[in-house]
Amino acid sequence: VPVTRTGENRYVFEMPSGSVSIQVTYKAEEKVVYTDVSPYAWYAEAVGYVTVQGLMNGVGEGKFAPSATVTRAMVWTVLARMDGEDTASTGLWYAKAQQWAMETGVSDGTNPESAITREQLATMLYRYYGSPAVSGSLSGYVDGASVSDWAKDAMVWAVQEGLIQGTGANKLSPTADTTRAQLAQILMRLDLKF
Repeated sequence: VPVTRTGENRYVFEMPSGSVSIQVTYKAEEKVVYTDVSPYAWYAEAVGYVTVQGLMNGVGEGKFAPSATVTRAMVWTVLARMDGEDTASTGLWYAKAQQWAMETGVSDGTNPESAITREQLATMLYRYYGSPAVSGSLSGYVDGASVSDWAKDAMVWAVQEGLIQGTGANKLSPTADTTRAQLAQILMRLDLKF
């Protein structure tokens, strides 16, 4: 019986005659171990998840570099992979992902090596999902008013979808750089939700 995932922990199928038994489990069948990721870290499961799913890789020498800053090119590459694109390139490592990002409208393709802020990341994710209509505000966060005008809808969407959460002290930290651990966590939430 064909089964379609419609959201986080939600599946739809046509009921055949007779009885049906369904068992759904998520487990990282491949044990992912990085020397710089403690199994007790808040991001450990997400790092394992994005590695097994092929969305992110380690940085070499058995390390993931969870505290390292994410660049715009890294995000283009991850989103292109999510879209089924082959991002392997003989030129600049991000060239194919950059072209994909510009063609799809996810990004203008500028500043590939620049760190990406949390509000910029939210905006790229929002565009990737078609810029759906949103309503609501960020007034529940002490720094909600500091979100740039161009990123407000994207941040509202990302918060409402549970992709981006506060960074502590009830702050969104929209202009803070995104870390690899944060990106892994957001990607896991995104992949399981959509």
